[in-house]
Amino acid sequence: MISIIEERPGDQQAVETLARLSLGNRTTDSPAARMRAGTRPVPGICMVAIENDVLVGTLRFWPITIGYGTKALQLGPLAIHPDQRGRGFSRLLMRQGLERAQALGHRIVVLIGDAAIYARYGFEAALPHGITLPGEEDRNRLQVLALAPGALEGLHGVCLPDTVAAANKRRSA
Repeated sequence: MISIIEERPGDQQAVETLARLSLGNRTTDSPAARMRAGTRPVPGICMVAIENDVLVGTLRFWPITIGYGTKALQLGPLAIHPDQRGRGFSRLLMRQGLERAQALGHRIVVLIGDAAIYARYGFEAALPHGITLPGEEDRNRLQVLALAPGALEGLHGVCLPDTVAAANKRRSA
């Protein structure tokens, strides 16, 4: 039996272990990891896939800002146990996570990933919207999704972690 449920406090270690197993050092050494630095996953929308009481997949969302303080979510990592790939867990986690984020009033989601994979969920290239990453690495892989009509209108700027340090960096820019 497969269940997609909200991540529970007791799942944290298993989620982090699964992410490292699935994605290696990209969980700590990548532009996506740097964007998560200093923040905690957003409660209520991080999801796990459970099969026979075993955690086999995870999807997390993190608080970021775009430009001069527009609140958004960063999606990732999406991690599936290597032995369980190809069984539809990614699709289930993505759909349920995005639906929940939208239901809770979140308006914008960004991720760093392959456009061919994430276009099926409505993501599109962020660069044509003027939404960028702080550095050049992975800039062309930055994807954006509006969860509310008009959420991207007039929006542009750099994606930064939603932390006090990031706010100070924006003010000094």
